[in-house]
Amino acid sequence: MFDNITTFPLETPALRPLEIVPVQSEGRQLIMVRDPMGLIEGAALLMPDPILMVFLQMADGKTQLGDMAQKLTEATGQIIPVGMFERLVKELDNALMLQSDRFAEALRERYREFMESPTRPYRVFQAEGNDRLKMMKELGDEFRRHEMSPYSPPKEMELPEGGVTAVLSPHIDYNRGGETYAWSYKALKEYGTGAKTYIVLGTTHRPSSHRFVATKKDYDTPFGVIKTDTALLDELEKEFGGDLYGDEYLHADEHTVELQAVYLKKTFGDSDIRMIPILVDSFSDLIMAGVSPTEDPEVGAFIKALRTILERHGDDVALIGGVDFSHCGPEFGHEQPNEDDRVKEIENEDRAVLKHVEALDPEAYFAAYHEDQNARNHCSMGAVYTVMETMKGRAEAKLLNYQQANSAEKSNLVSFASVAFTKPGMEPGKKAKIILL
Repeated sequence: MFDNITTFPLETPALRPLEIVPVQSEGRQLIMVRDPMGLIEGAALLMPDPILMVFLQMADGKTQLGDMAQKLTEATGQIIPVGMFERLVKELDNALMLQSDRFAEALRERYREFMESPTRPYRVFQAEGNDRLKMMKELGDEFRRHEMSPYSPPKEMELPEGGVTAVLSPHIDYNRGGETYAWSYKALKEYGTGAKTYIVLGTTHRPSSHRFVATKKDYDTPFGVIKTDTALLDELEKEFGGDLYGDEYLHADEHTVELQAVYLKKTFGDSDIRMIPILVDSFSDLIMAGVSPTEDPEVGAFIKALRTILERHGDDVALIGGVDFSHCGPEFGHEQPNEDDRVKEIENEDRAVLKHVEALDPEAYFAAYHEDQNARNHCSMGAVYTVMETMKGRAEAKLLNYQQANSAEKSNLVSFASVAFTKPGMEPGKKAKIILL
């Protein structure tokens, strides 16, 4: 894989596919760069000076640096030496932002490291100086916070004990969405079926040539390794009949399964639970075309296979969707900041969609995003739809918690929710305990 990456010489550079968004920070206008491939850690902030802006417009792999300098000279009336663009190109290449030989080699090296690793290493949480104990303590404190805020789940939840067979959980960072994670995982632990294996359908934020991407690697977490149920994954692959591993490298840096793995390991401790990690495409092309996912052969085959596995193994297998909902504001390409009126509007629209989730009506859910061409940038349509279609007719759905996280500058709002899917016909409440004296 990655043996035939197209690259361009630095004399005619090309910017590689990156997420480039204008942002404000401390009153300054900046450009934020995110890397869908994960080679650039976190987000990079750049000053939007004229040289950079011209470069971003013209770095197409065909334009000479001298032509860029000439264009800026003509636009400003000042002589701009080509050396200024040469220095910029060197800096951007060192930062792995260009479609260059340096980027191609870095990508191939990252791929080799991932494929040779016996586990999928944790990446969201990094131990300073490899001090895992310190990191475990900090995460432990964070998890306790999830249970102690006004948004945390109550001591008793209106769910049937032994009835929760699937949940939707966020994949936003714990700092912003921790309490909503707590709702989902409390539902699984205290009201779940006692599953031995959790099939995790995470959202992939990168282009993929397949709708569903699995790995047989165990996921490492700060609390220890959570093993992959390879035998059950083999069963699923056989039922599916398609390629589940063609884009396996996507697991290397995608956080959406990792955050579920960490929460699973922390929630169930040293119990011998297992996981099946699968990344799911957004289905955005189907949304834009107005085509039901069940009309896509790959989607239909996978959902049929997943239903077969759940029916065959019953209470021993549960399903988790690692999903977020709306992404609104200037950082996501919207002109309108997330002021109070807009925040309420987003909530109303999200809750309308969540009504379709509760009704287990995946077609109405999907159609709602087709109507406005996914104007709120819902990133997890594929994973949500797959969970809904799989559970339709075999569960009842209940919204447990809905939250939004809005940045101080009101430029970045993400919404997320916890939803529980329970066996039909079961009454909420704890089972009565019989004590023999």
